[in-house]
Amino acid sequence: MSVLDIPKQKADKKKEPLAKRRKRQLEWALILLIVLGYTVAVMAQQPSGVNDLNYNVPSEFQPTIKDASKFSDVPEIKDTVKRIQNLKYGITSIPLFPKYQVQPIAQAKLQNEPLNKLYHSLLKVGYGPIYNMPYGEFWIANTRSRETNYGAHLKHFSGTPHLEDVGYGGYSDNEINLFAKQFYKKHTLTGDFNYERNVIHYYGYDTSLNKLENDFTRQRYQLFEPKLRLQSHYTDSTHINHDLGLSYYNLQNLNRETENNIKFNALGTMFINKEKLNVGFLTDYYNHKQANDTVNDLIVSLSPSFEAGNNTWHADIGLTGTLDNFKDKTRFYFFPKLNVFYNVYENVIIPYAGVNGGLIKNSFRSLSKENRFVDTTINYANTNNKYNAFIGLRGNLSSKTSYDAKVSYAQYDNMHFFVIDYSGINQVYNRFDVVYDNTTLLTVSGQLRYQLKEKLNIVAKGNYYLYKPKNLTRAYQKPDYDLTFSALYNLKSKIIVKADIFFVGQQWALTQKTDTGFVSYVPKQLKGYVDANLGAEYRYSKMLSFFVQLNNIANQRYYKWDQYPSQRFNFMFGVTFVPF
Repeated sequence: MSVLDIPKQKADKKKEPLAKRRKRQLEWALILLIVLGYTVAVMAQQPSGVNDLNYNVPSEFQPTIKDASKFSDVPEIKDTVKRIQNLKYGITSIPLFPKYQVQPIAQAKLQNEPLNKLYHSLLKVGYGPIYNMPYGEFWIANTRSRETNYGAHLKHFSGTPHLEDVGYGGYSDNEINLFAKQFYKKHTLTGDFNYERNVIHYYGYDTSLNKLENDFTRQRYQLFEPKLRLQSHYTDSTHINHDLGLSYYNLQNLNRETENNIKFNALGTMFINKEKLNVGFLTDYYNHKQANDTVNDLIVSLSPSFEAGNNTWHADIGLTGTLDNFKDKTRFYFFPKLNVFYNVYENVIIPYAGVNGGLIKNSFRSLSKENRFVDTTINYANTNNKYNAFIGLRGNLSSKTSYDAKVSYAQYDNMHFFVIDYSGINQVYNRFDVVYDNTTLLTVSGQLRYQLKEKLNIVAKGNYYLYKPKNLTRAYQKPDYDLTFSALYNLKSKIIVKADIFFVGQQWALTQKTDTGFVSYVPKQLKGYVDANLGAEYRYSKMLSFFVQLNNIANQRYYKWDQYPSQRFNFMFGVTFVPF
């Protein structure tokens, strides 16, 4: 061992454990004691007189023993079972691919598209030579405006047909409609004024038995009707949207019979959470003055309902309470209201069902509008539709085809039926009276529609009726069924072709039978009929077009009303243009 190795040895000793260093120190101490003992023994065996020997060994090594460092080790028991605290389970989702960072691009800037030019007016005139039928219709209105919309519509259509074996059947229809709208921030105020003047002749009599003057069979209806309406357009669901309407009409005829009507209806809607609450109110009063009687009728209705649903289903549940003061007798009615549907699959299959009802007002205006040949001194009564229960299925077969099929069953009190009035003077029975009876009605209806953009539109619909009157033998002047096929073809907005075919089933009329001086009334069957019409329009430009209309192409002589035959084949041609 060299001197140079001592520091290294000291350094190594520092690294040694304490027990090993103590053992090494004891070994050095034992070696030193043995050397000292051996030296003393040798010196003791030498003879006396021998001088002591001194050896000086030069060395830089100075052995030292450092103080021992004591550690106080405390006994510790280590548990081999490790406890895991705050253990949480979860799945950390890591995208397989990094998210794509979309780089913003500058927004596209489009120029304002020019609006289509609007014209102030449109005039349509035509003429049917077979039955001398002049026709004219005129529209005029302002162009685009954010504040107001106003205009007028005028129409005239007349004819002088002389049909075989019946009286003179001349007629004339004239209409004037003035309208105006004022747009506010949250409301729209609408005003209308309608005037109608309709002239007909009671031509349904046998000219071989009687020859009547045209003035004797002439009848004229004249109507004046102003109306007001106020609608709100609140977008906030907390507001109550309302729709208020007030109307009045005065109807007169040549017999100085007059009917006045005042009607006020109101509808309020509001949302409660996501559900909709509707409350409707109606007041309908009319006064009808006949030559020998005066009829007053006041109808007041209140109809609250509640709507709820989502994209899959919808339900409308309510109740209608009606008060009817008719001929100084007051009656109360209650009608159910339930309409529900469920979207089974993406508007392809939507079953629906419901039940409703209501009071139907039969007035001079409503009955004469349905049948112009009705007598004006008829007996009036309102029809009570107790209930009308229905179930159906509708939906879309494709993006272009839709369907609707429904079956309904209803109960009516005082349903009206038209029959010939055989109490006429001079045995001229050419006017209709009205009879009433309690009736049940089963209706099966369906509709199929196909629409290819604006190019082609085809609609087929039909209804089958099964009437069961309580006292009458037949449901007079009510057809068993009706079918309608309509089509419209648009060829590049230049040629427009329209076609309609009507199929109407058989119906029954009440006829008078005289046998050996005894008069009886028996049902008579009126055959069904087919009526086909075809029209075409050629648009030469946006301001000029030509049209032709063909009516009753099959040239049939059919009876919609007993003793009143229809016009046979006739046509009309004309022109449509924009004056300014």
